[in-house]
Amino acid sequence: MTYNVRYGTSSPVVVCRSDGVGREGDVAVGLLWRVPDGNGGAAHPLTRTFDVVGEGQTALARVWTQETGSRGLGRPAVYRVDDAYGAPLGRITYRRGARARWTVESVAGHSVRGFRGRLFWWAVWWPIGLPVSLVWLILSLLGEGDDGFGKPRRVIWRDGSHRAHLVFRGVADEYRVLDGSWDPRLVAALLGLHQSYDPSEGSDANGWYARS
Repeated sequence: MTYNVRYGTSSPVVVCRSDGVGREGDVAVGLLWRVPDGNGGAAHPLTRTFDVVGEGQTALARVWTQETGSRGLGRPAVYRVDDAYGAPLGRITYRRGARARWTVESVAGHSVRGFRGRLFWWAVWWPIGLPVSLVWLILSLLGEGDDGFGKPRRVIWRDGSHRAHLVFRGVADEYRVLDGSWDPRLVAALLGLHQSYDPSEGSDANGWYARS
């Protein structure tokens, strides 16, 4: 299955389609609805609370922050994903950094980990991509250029035996689920979290979860 997030409506919507089917075969999984945390701009920047909402505005899953983490102490942020009745579906861990790390654990027993960008492309980007991106930034500020040259974005989530389960392709802005046993609600929660930190084209510049 292939998943992506569509923007352009009041709330982003997670859609999926079978492999080999065009966009006309997209099926809505759920809307991403941010839940007010009551802290406004004072909330921790890694705090996330949102629902995955299905037809009839029925909540399918809720994502909430279990631990905000600490870069100084090397602790990652941890997010819990529950179903509509509060039963756990899984846990998602995010470690900040130039090469961010995402870990997804499901109650079904899956445990996979993925890093932003491949090492080869990071090795190319630092000496070549970084100077090019700075040139693009200057041209954009002068009104002479288009969008900047971005960092590597691809993420491949693998299990302990190095088998790939999920793949995010940054160029296409789509997620491929290679193992059909993953719960779509947990997949949608992962997309919502990932897109809040690494926004795709069409989203707010700071991600769909951007604070007002």
